[in-house]
This record gives sequence, structure tokens and C-alpha cells, in this order.
Amino acid sequence: MKTIVTLLLMAVMGWSTTLKVDTKASSIAFEATKMMFIGVDGNFSDFSGTITVDGDKVVAIDGVIRVDSINTDNAKRDDHLLSSDFFDEVKFKEIIFKSTKITENSVIADITIKDVTKSVTFKMQKVAVSDSGVTLKLTAVVDRTEFGIDNNFMSMMIFDNIDVTSTLIAK
Repeated sequence: MKTIVTLLLMAVMGWSTTLKVDTKASSIAFEATKMMFIGVDGNFSDFSGTITVDGDKVVAIDGVIRVDSINTDNAKRDDHLLSSDFFDEVKFKEIIFKSTKITENSVIADITIKDVTKSVTFKMQKVAVSDSGVTLKLTAVVDRTEFGIDNNFMSMMIFDNIDVTSTLIAK
């Protein structure tokens, strides 16, 4: 009898599994469009995170990105992005991602950049989801000015909206 009650409780409550993001196989990239429609591509190479699944459903995504891992293939530009003109990496070391609502095709997450937290909606493409592994692609357009990344003359040459694409693989 005790075993039956335990099995029923497990079935009702569901089993969720939290998987660790494989940072070597995953990526977090962005594209900023400048005047004259020239794009600047970049990525963050130092990040961590978890994805929680319940069967074939993604139920939570959490992550941290190290701001100083930004890379646009131009050291001078990267240093400027880390300065107080943009990310102010000396004061604000991390970008925080915490999902608040997940549907079949989207993730709403609280994103914190420079101590400013805003809700951002990401489109979610599920490539594979199971208790043993997850592959997701998240895309969003983030308005950098909402996070205070807009306080210098040079930023007027960059469009406000930044395209963000993350491919996350967790095991």
C-alpha cells in the first residue's frame, strides 16, 4: 500500500531533472547593427547555467554570463564595451538570466544587466528534450537602452535593439 501511494504521488507531482549547460558545446551570441546597417557580431565565452526538464517539457532555465568574456574579434572595441560607457564591467561583473514563464515556443525571463532587471521574451526552438539531455535555441531582440547601455556619444551610432541568439546544450 505504501509503495502504491508513493508511486501515485510521484506520478502526480512529476519528476523533474535539472541538467547542467555544457558551455563547450553551447553558445551565446549577439549582433548589434550600426549606422549604415553594418553589423557587429560578438559572443560571450564564459557562462554557466541549468535547464530543468519534466519529461519532454522545459520548466526552468537559469544562467549567469561573465561580462568580461565578451568577444567581438576586436580587442579595442571589447575594452570599450567593458568600460563605463557600456557594460561597466568593473562594477557589474555578471549578466543574470532567470526564466519566469515557459511555454511550448517561448521563454519569458528576467534579465539583469548593470543592476537593472527587465523581462525579455525569447522564442524557443526545442531541438531535443529529454531527462538525459536538452538542446534549445533561444532568440530575442533586447533593447540595450532599457539596461542603461546608452550613455555615450558613440552609442548613438548603434541601433538600440540587439539580436541575441543562444544555443544551449545541457546534459
